Amino acid sequence: MPPQLTNITAATERDAARLRLDLSIVLSLLRRSWRAFLQRAEGQRVTLYDLSDRELMDIGLTRGEIDAIAPERAIERLRDNARSLLGRGGM
Repeated sequence: MPPQLTNITAATERDAARLRLDLSIVLSLLRRSWRAFLQRAEGQRVTLYDLSDRELMDIGLTRGEIDAIAPERAIERLRDNARSLLGRGGM
């Protein structure tokens, strides 16, 4: 193999290895961020459930509304809407 082609091949392999490493770092960061988001969301919901009925009434909520305002409920609605669009061929 000519030396120029060997240099190009080596450079390409280094770039590919760097790209795999970068992608691995990004995916790891996304995984950690998602876990932190879920833990935080769950912690907020538990905190609301820990309030008494009187405390909930003071902030204008009822027990039945806690699930409606939790962040994962909004994500579930978006996911369900996207699924219905996909099912109808909207996307």
